[in-house]
Amino acid sequence: MAIVIHAARATRDWYGVGVRKGERVYHVLSDQMGEAGSRELREFVAQLGIRARWAQYPGTYREHFDAPGRSLDDLLRLGGRMISTHDLGALLAAKRAAQANESAS
Repeated sequence: MAIVIHAARATRDWYGVGVRKGERVYHVLSDQMGEAGSRELREFVAQLGIRARWAQYPGTYREHFDAPGRSLDDLLRLGGRMISTHDLGALLAAKRAAQANESAS
């Protein structure tokens, strides 16, 4: 499947990384559902030196990593593709429904 990238703004300063509140950051997530998506995502961000323990909402439909704005060229070079806010909402809704169906089974 694919790794997708969504442009956002930092909601706070990231002191160790040098990102200031309001600067461009990117949400990085997999469009795959479940463990396959988690695995794909962890393998992708590891290539950028992003540690697996930095995952946000691990194991949920919202699982993602934040990457600083200066990482965009590397994210795209490694095969990530940009998505719009609308597409992100649709993806998260589909992943949430799939996770709910999986839990109900």
